[in-house]
Amino acid sequence: MLKIRKLTPAIGAEMSGLDLSRPLNATSLSEIYDALIEYQVIFFRDQDISPESHLSLALSFGDLQPPNPLYPRHETSDNIMILRSGPDCPPDTGGWHTDVTYKQNPPFACLLVARKVPDCGGDTLWLSLSRAWETLPVGIQSELEELNAVHDLGDFRNNFASGENDGAN
Repeated sequence: MLKIRKLTPAIGAEMSGLDLSRPLNATSLSEIYDALIEYQVIFFRDQDISPESHLSLALSFGDLQPPNPLYPRHETSDNIMILRSGPDCPPDTGGWHTDVTYKQNPPFACLLVARKVPDCGGDTLWLSLSRAWETLPVGIQSELEELNAVHDLGDFRNNFASGENDGAN
């Protein structure tokens, strides 16, 4: 039986009762989608998901984005990037960022599978930009509504974004 446990007042829920290593029926996929819309980030603990199951789940939510060419790929799929960090491989994502939202048509969601997580540290932190907006005073919201912004790669500027509109036009 599917269970959902809200994790914070603003963002995140843990879903249990689904085995992501097996094909999911339309009802289960709909429940995952609804939870993602409501909680923005969902976690599935203790899943033994294969690369094939990972891709199948991702495809159930839409087309895949081409992966960043700067990261290594999984040995069985060019559509799965490998992100590693450790003493000999420090993370290159230490600053706050959003995944691929600088694109004209950003993806609906990102799926991450954590294979090895340290007992301490190694956190991926999440925030809700919609909640941040909702909690701004109305006066500040009114001032900001009329502004335009350029969202770019900042710290991560590289050739992956070539051809993307930089907002200068």
